[in-house]
Amino acid sequence: MKGLRIIVPKEYEVILEEFEIEENKIKEDEVLVRNIYTMISPGTELSIYTGVDPEVYIPTSWCHYPFKPGYIGVGKVIKVGKEVKDLKEEDIIYYFSNHSSHSIIKAGNTNDKSFFIKVPSGIDLKLVPITRFGTIALTSLRVSSFDSGDRVAIVGLGLVGNLASQIFKIAGGDVIGIDLSKRRIDLMKEAGVEKLINSSELDWKKELIKFTDNEGVDIAIDAVGESKIVVEIAEFVKEMGEIILLGTPRRSYETNITSLLRTVHLRWVTIKGALEWCFPLYKSIGVKFSYEKNSLYILDLIREKKLIVDNLITHIIKPQYFKDAYDGLINKKDEYLGVLIDWNI
Repeated sequence: MKGLRIIVPKEYEVILEEFEIEENKIKEDEVLVRNIYTMISPGTELSIYTGVDPEVYIPTSWCHYPFKPGYIGVGKVIKVGKEVKDLKEEDIIYYFSNHSSHSIIKAGNTNDKSFFIKVPSGIDLKLVPITRFGTIALTSLRVSSFDSGDRVAIVGLGLVGNLASQIFKIAGGDVIGIDLSKRRIDLMKEAGVEKLINSSELDWKKELIKFTDNEGVDIAIDAVGESKIVVEIAEFVKEMGEIILLGTPRRSYETNITSLLRTVHLRWVTIKGALEWCFPLYKSIGVKFSYEKNSLYILDLIREKKLIVDNLITHIIKPQYFKDAYDGLINKKDEYLGVLIDWNI
C-alpha cells in the first residue's frame, strides 16, 4: 500500500513524498493508523521550515534536514498487532503524528509505547487536534503558582496564547492579552476575554499600566518565544511574581541582561520554563500531571464548549497545498491561524 507524507528537505522547501506501507510487517505491539487530519504547529514547524532553529543544521538533532514535520494527528486504526489489547480496528485516536496519510505506532504493553488516547464521543473530529495546543497552553498554568483572582498578562495570542488566556480565565484569572494582530484580538474577544491590548495601535506598556492601576501583574507569560518579550515584560511583574516561558526562545537577542536580573533579584521574581515535553506520557507515581491527564481535560473543555475553539480553524487543506499553508502562516498572520491537513484523499 502506498502512503503520502510531507518532507522539509531544506529552508523554505516542501516535498509531498510517496512511501511504501508494508502492512504485513506490522509488529505484534503496533497498530497502523490512517490519518483523518493532522494540524500544523506554527511555532515549532515554521522555525524549522525557515531555518530559525539552529538545530536544523546539526546532523544528530531531532529536527535536522531533511525533516518530517508534524506532531498532531487524529486518525482511524486500520490494523492491530496481536499483543495490542486497548485498541481495535475502527477506533478513532488522538495521537502524535507526522504530516502523513498513515502512521505506525507502538500500542502494546511496551516501555516505548507511543502516546495516544481514544477520542471521546460527541466531539467534532476537526476540533480534536486543537487539544495539542490546549495542553501546551495548559502547561503554563500547571507550572505556575497561580491562584484564582491573580492578574495574568499573556503576550502573543496565536493558538497557544489564545488557549492559555482562556484556560487562565476559566481558572479564575484576571487576564490581559497582548498582540499586534487585530484578528487575533477579535478572536480573543469572541472567547470572552475583555482586557486586550493591540500593540500595533497602542503603546502596550502604557496600556498595561492602566489595566493594572500601576500595580503590575502576578504572572507574565511569553507565548511567542521571543527573548526580548521576557526582558521587557519583567518590569511589570509584581514582587514575588512569575515570568513563564511558554514559547521556546530561538532567535538570538543581544541586550544588557542586568536589568532583568536586578528585577529577579530585588523583587523575588521567578522565571519558569513551561515546556510540555517535561510531562510523562501517562500517569506515573509521584507525578501529578501527564500528557494523558492534560489531554483528557482539554478534550472535556472542548466538548463542553468551555473552550471556544471553532473559530481557531481558519483553513482545511489537502496535502498538495501544504507549502501554501506554511507561507500563509508566515506572511498572512491575520488570515492564517489554525491549519488542518485533510488526508481523506
